[in-house]
Amino acid sequence: MGGLAIIVGLAIHIVLNIVLKEFPPENPTLTELQDYLSNETGTWAIVHGFRYVAFACIVLFAGGLFTRTCCTRPGQTTGWGVVGLLGAAIFVTNGVITNGIEMLAFLNIDLLSNNPELFWLLFRLTRVLFTAEVVTWSFLILGFSIAGWRSMTMPMWLTVLGLINVAAGMLSGVFIVSIVTDGWATIFIEVASLTGLAWFACVGVYMLIRGAS
Repeated sequence: MGGLAIIVGLAIHIVLNIVLKEFPPENPTLTELQDYLSNETGTWAIVHGFRYVAFACIVLFAGGLFTRTCCTRPGQTTGWGVVGLLGAAIFVTNGVITNGIEMLAFLNIDLLSNNPELFWLLFRLTRVLFTAEVVTWSFLILGFSIAGWRSMTMPMWLTVLGLINVAAGMLSGVFIVSIVTDGWATIFIEVASLTGLAWFACVGVYMLIRGAS
């Protein structure tokens, strides 16, 4: 169930954030911003509603992965598994907060349409929270990567991929100011995002294969 949950969660993430969601144009005029907000209202309502389903999938995934890495074979892995669970809890909490801020923004669309400064302030705030989200999922990945390695319930290459993500995620947190201002450190969050999504997908498929066998 954990493997299936994360595959479903990733599919929701890709559809919502890559297929459906559109980001605002760069340096829009007031009219362009108003048109963007008007056109995106319905789409963003769908996006933010389905995100809660994705968060539930993360919870199921973390529970299944804890069982896989800490309960099926002997070894001193429980502590690292707890780190993974705490990372999942913080990750989901941060995601719910970010989702709530964006929902609140679009509930006050008339106010935002006439106040571009307020819109961009909230937009930059969500970027800060997204960076925090990447840092928190690094704790999830760190805990379960080490637990999987020590219990020999996860391939070594997945542990290595997870540690690469952790390093990029921590650097994203350290250089968050550069990331928010589109500086040189954006490479860290790009690496963290790609390796994180790859880790979730690969671990989900691995869990499905191992469960089937």
